[in-house]
Amino acid sequence: MNSRSTSVRVAAPCRVDLAGGTLDIWPIGLLHPGSLTVNIALPVEVELEVDLDGEPDSALHTAPDGEVRRLGPAQASTDLTAAVVFSVVPRGGVRVRVINQAPYRSGIGGSSSYGIALVRALSELLGKVVVEESMVALIRDIEARVLGVPTGEQDHWAAVRGGVLALHLEAGGNRVERLDVAPEWLSERMTVFFSGIRHRSGMVNWQVIRRRLDGDAATTSAFNEIAAAARECRSGLIAHDEEAVAAAVQREWKARRRLAPDVSTVELGELIGVALEHGATAVKGCGAGGGGSIVVWHPVNAREDIVAGLEKASNRGRVLATRAATEGVRLIRGF
Repeated sequence: MNSRSTSVRVAAPCRVDLAGGTLDIWPIGLLHPGSLTVNIALPVEVELEVDLDGEPDSALHTAPDGEVRRLGPAQASTDLTAAVVFSVVPRGGVRVRVINQAPYRSGIGGSSSYGIALVRALSELLGKVVVEESMVALIRDIEARVLGVPTGEQDHWAAVRGGVLALHLEAGGNRVERLDVAPEWLSERMTVFFSGIRHRSGMVNWQVIRRRLDGDAATTSAFNEIAAAARECRSGLIAHDEEAVAAAVQREWKARRRLAPDVSTVELGELIGVALEHGATAVKGCGAGGGGSIVVWHPVNAREDIVAGLEKASNRGRVLATRAATEGVRLIRGF
């Protein structure tokens, strides 16, 4: 690229995790050979407009509601926007306007998608070659520094690649596999519903990781179950076997509740029960659970009754997605 743009607009999808979450946080997956994480990019996007016309040594962040925050290098250890900006553009002068974002604390990887979208935009503005692995590693590590806890990379790969992915957690580096799943088949059977209950994933994950590294037998057993369920989920998706996928998702959620009971609050558990009563064959919380969104796996033509039941049972709930986003992070041309 020989010339630099003055302003770019970028969008990156969020994700729903079907099975194998937390295993992607190093080195947990390595402790369970054959581990993988299965997720699906969603057409719920983080969309940003970014330029380099700001004041030196600053990053200006404008939220969708118009709130403006002026950030400096001193905030790079505690704020994601500042951390990304001053890692990629040390001199600053960056302005970021958030056009769309995932619901706050919805459990679908919105902060990671934001980070991927921002580094992609900055790379375009600087005329740098975009390397997927470098984007993922940078945002993963920046999030760990800002949050103060270990972070995985399944969210980042969904944002970068889109589609239905299996992230194989292997010695020497993770391997990303795009699963060949018919879009119509998936769309007829999957519904992602935002509960309206805000969740917080970082500390839940860290408590679980500490127990696993300490060799806790119950934690190790639960992770073995989660890893097995993820393998079964991958196989079921490839075979377009809806019953196998349902069994794998249910197995994963049962093991995850053993791993960390906090993933299912009373309110979230009630919503999951409603979905099952209205015809769902499997339901699990997204991300680290404790609120946020749920993914509902159901027979063809069952969505209407399930959603009606969930909306009635939830004060703030709504459908977020019913299909996969086939494309990863992208530049929006001609805006």
